[in-house]
Amino acid sequence: MRKVVIVPETGECLTEIFDGDRIIRGSSIEALKELESAPKGETYTKIYRKVIPMIVDCKLTAAELLVFMYLASNLRYISNVAKFPNGKLIMRENMQHDLRLSEITVKRSLYRLIKEGLIVEANTIEGKVFIVNPFVMSVGDRINKTVYDLFRKSKWARW
Repeated sequence: MRKVVIVPETGECLTEIFDGDRIIRGSSIEALKELESAPKGETYTKIYRKVIPMIVDCKLTAAELLVFMYLASNLRYISNVAKFPNGKLIMRENMQHDLRLSEITVKRSLYRLIKEGLIVEANTIEGKVFIVNPFVMSVGDRINKTVYDLFRKSKWARW
């Protein structure tokens, strides 16, 4: 069935509407004029609102939270693996250097984050990787089935 846009007063056919086209109200267009876009080339990491109180209840130390946010700020789409933008794996030594933390502080922080179910450390073909729990934080709206299964029984899973 053909869909068209018609001027009510004249009955004139302005254009055809095709599958996949979206209809936007004039008021929506005006509202969009009041918004600015995020900086070009920037990505974002989302944290689910329901987990914020749960993270607070974990009573993470400042160092533990710092390590978690460092990993979370370097997540890869779909895999939730923490890697640098150039694809290089994030190692403990990187965290020590970049966060100016001692080796033992990074080690204890990672241990605690693993214990809380916020991250896992896994051996892969590439080497050891840190994977952030996708039920807490992720990039985009899709997650690898293997990663999903890895965390689906954690206290953070809600579905």
